Amino acid sequence: MSDNPYEKSIEEGAKAAGKFLDVVKSVSPAVGDLYGLAIGDRVHGWRQRHIDAVTRKTKRILEERDVEAQEIPEQIALPLIEAAQGEPREELQDLYARLLANAMDPASADNVRPEFIQTVKELQPIDLRILLGVSTYKSPNEQLPLINEISKGLDLREAAAALAIANLERLSCVRRVGGGQYLALSEYGREFLIAVKA
Repeated sequence: MSDNPYEKSIEEGAKAAGKFLDVVKSVSPAVGDLYGLAIGDRVHGWRQRHIDAVTRKTKRILEERDVEAQEIPEQIALPLIEAAQGEPREELQDLYARLLANAMDPASADNVRPEFIQTVKELQPIDLRILLGVSTYKSPNEQLPLINEISKGLDLREAAAALAIANLERLSCVRRVGGGQYLALSEYGREFLIAVKA
C-alpha cells in the first residue's frame, strides 16, 4: 500500500469506474455502441430502419432489372452503407439505393465511384431538385436555365435556391456559363447522375 493519498484515490476511482462499466455493459450491450448511454438504443434503431429501407429499395431495383448481383468492393460498400444508415430522407435514401444497385449490377458497376457516396452525403433535397432540373437541359443548343429563374421554376425561395446552387458548385456538380448567368451540368455532375440512375 502506498503512502501517497493521491495514488490511493486514483486506484479507488479506477476500481469504481471499472465496476460501473461492468454493470452498464451487463445491463445494456447497446452501450458498446458508439452513440452513448442515453440515446444508443434509439439511434441504433433509427439507423437500422434507414438501412432496411435502402436495402429494400436496392433489392427492388435489382429484381426489376432481373440481374444477378455481384460483390462490390469494400471501398464502396462500407462507406455507402455507413452513410445510408444515417439518412432518414426518402429522396436521398433513393440515391443510396440506386448507387448500391448500380454497384452490384455488372452492367453499371464501373459507373459507381467512391466519391459519389460523399456527394450524396453532402446533398440536401433542395440541391437534388435543382440538379435534376438542370439535367433536363441536354443539348448546348437548348436555352440553359438562368440562375435567377431557377427559384421561380422550382417554386423555391431565392435565397434557398442560391444556397443550393452554391453547394452544387462546391460539389462540382454544376458550373456557371454564359458570363455566370446560366447553370449547366459539369462532367462530374453528368457522371454522378449516371451513377444514381435507376
